[in-house]
Amino acid sequence: MRTVVYVDGYNLYYGLLRGTKLKWLDLFGLFEHYVLAPDAELLEVRYYTAPVLARMCDDPESPARQRIYIQALRQMHSTRLKIVEGRIAATKPYQRLAEPIPEVPHLERVKVLDFNEKKSDVNLASDMIAGAWTGAYEQAVICSNDTDLEAALKTVRSYHPALRIGLVAPVPSSDHRYISGDLKRHAHWAKPLSVAHVAKAQLPDRIPYSAIHKPKAWA
Repeated sequence: MRTVVYVDGYNLYYGLLRGTKLKWLDLFGLFEHYVLAPDAELLEVRYYTAPVLARMCDDPESPARQRIYIQALRQMHSTRLKIVEGRIAATKPYQRLAEPIPEVPHLERVKVLDFNEKKSDVNLASDMIAGAWTGAYEQAVICSNDTDLEAALKTVRSYHPALRIGLVAPVPSSDHRYISGDLKRHAHWAKPLSVAHVAKAQLPDRIPYSAIHKPKAWA
């Protein structure tokens, strides 16, 4: 079964990888060896992400580590993994306080830094729909738990009933109740992404035929 995997990078990161030592993840190897059924022929993994901004990170080295990771993926899977980049929009809106601050009781609104990922979910949805109409796959597998993708899954399922849709939710639990019901109702199968499989599907510390090494902070 000709299969294309669509990975929502930020949903994967914040849903499962953040705060772990598992960020050096071999996305293609993960799905090829641990996630997909034996009858699936993995044609391509499409990874949707956006370059982080230094001012949105607790660690100023985070953007550099992300760039190294992207380089590693491209080196390891130059023809079978496609990286589609969006962008991060930074704004400074005024927000209402949820609770008053006793020291400044008159203060009702504060100016905050707000960072929003742009284009990634739209790019993923558009590519999945386009793939259905162009015959790019027989099975689309979505790695996300973001309900914003519901309309895309519903569209493919409605207009291309012969195509198969799989849902792999990056949630920190093996409990299926953590998977979005809005997404699951449009999928032929759904399962949480196993942390054990993620741990096994790590890139080599040094990427072969390159000078790219796993960041020390991820060791």
